[in-house]
Amino acid sequence: MDRPEELNDPKEFDDLMENINTKLAIASIPLRERPHMSLALLGVELDYDLADDDSVYPQVVEWYQKRF
Repeated sequence: MDRPEELNDPKEFDDLMENINTKLAIASIPLRERPHMSLALLGVELDYDLADDDSVYPQVVEWYQKRF
């Protein structure tokens, strides 16, 4: 399975993560839990099996570190 373009393109990834983070903030998910919850939403949004790609979680954590 090829990696979705949204995970490779920094702009698309940022837009996707902003959208996911907004959903999690509206749902009152604590910031410390959002990286884990983001993985579930990314998998659904992209129809991509994240279990096969070890690079996604560090990418999500890095996004949150830069953002917050």
